[in-house]
Amino acid sequence: MAEVEVSYAEGWDADRRCEFGTLSADEAEERDRSGEPYVVVRRVPGCAAPLEVHLVSWRDHYVGVWAYDELGRRIHEVDLRLLEPDRLFARQYLERRYSPDQSDRARDAWCLTVELLPGERGRVVLEERGESGGSFHTLADVSESQRWHPRAEFGVHAAGSPNFFGVAEQERPKVLDAAALPSPATAGNADVEVGNPESIWRPPRPGQPGLALNELFRSGTRFLSETWGEMTVAEIRHIATLRIPSGRLVVADAMEQHSPRELIERIPPGEYPLQAAVLTGEGDYGGERFPVTEEPVVRLLIADEPPVTWEMGLSEGDDPRLLLDGHAYGFGTDGAAGSFADASGWATLSEKYRSFLMDSDGSAADNIADGCIHATDEETGGDLVSFYTGGDGTYPVWLGRSDSGELVAVAVITSWLADLRPA
Repeated sequence: MAEVEVSYAEGWDADRRCEFGTLSADEAEERDRSGEPYVVVRRVPGCAAPLEVHLVSWRDHYVGVWAYDELGRRIHEVDLRLLEPDRLFARQYLERRYSPDQSDRARDAWCLTVELLPGERGRVVLEERGESGGSFHTLADVSESQRWHPRAEFGVHAAGSPNFFGVAEQERPKVLDAAALPSPATAGNADVEVGNPESIWRPPRPGQPGLALNELFRSGTRFLSETWGEMTVAEIRHIATLRIPSGRLVVADAMEQHSPRELIERIPPGEYPLQAAVLTGEGDYGGERFPVTEEPVVRLLIADEPPVTWEMGLSEGDDPRLLLDGHAYGFGTDGAAGSFADASGWATLSEKYRSFLMDSDGSAADNIADGCIHATDEETGGDLVSFYTGGDGTYPVWLGRSDSGELVAVAVITSWLADLRPA
């Protein structure tokens, strides 16, 4: 019977493959009860590389399981989400295969990724030569028994699945006392100097706006961009006044007539200005300078009060617990455009938009503000105003809240300027 040593710690350094902030079993169990993050490390005696690391954060509805080969290379990763009190859903599975000379998580290593969502088939992505060698996509064929796993009582296997990677059942876990763990010279102590902060594991977090949205709507604010260098907020351009009589707001591509993304958040019925932040600067090509203008964000101004926080705008069916690290929900577009609209008149408004754009029906809508389209539903009194995006894809919607928590702005980042930041 193989012996496996088990220890607990506050955190895990992925690059150095070592834990830090050692915990006793009782201390780890207390963190488990309170929902604080902790890790479970499983090692085979005499082997420098870990066998498995379980990364647990119940407050984030998350358990990660990483398995390593004898050279310390990560070969399996499982992302599990606590969607029910006693069951975890396998949100993502990743497998890597290495040649003898490849390093841990080599970009050209063979890689299989399975992404799943409850009630959907999911997808499989195979990259036989890693990230740069192309990929093959298929629908996932994963049984319910492989999708759902029991949440165990606190112990060796946080996910309650000791054979998730086919590990032999004949293991004899040996829980190490914190006092017997390796000294700071090796690993497992809070005093170990942390290397690259980016390599320290943290629970997955939903995506954030990434741009300084408040500063972008302050005229005169200077920014720096990798693409254009120094830029200045030249003006806050008024696009149109939008009427939302129902208080229900849709932010979506107006070509999507069915199932538009209506925000769960309600706004007071009324009229609101739709604005764009205009940045200007100078570009350089072949030694010649030329003026540059960018409009990286649009917003619907609900109240003339500065937001102090920004959060993701959700629609019915969105579950933040399922988001992978850095991911966000948003509206999709195949035509590099989005729109703000009153939800109660969406069928009429989107049809008018399509007629104006596709059938050249000039009576259906109006061209305003540099190509934006404005349509009105006479029956409901609601409006639709379109805006351009930087391309096709998915665009999150961000809700700005005041210090008191009131909704004061709804924003969409329409294009990305590399490393745009306040100067």
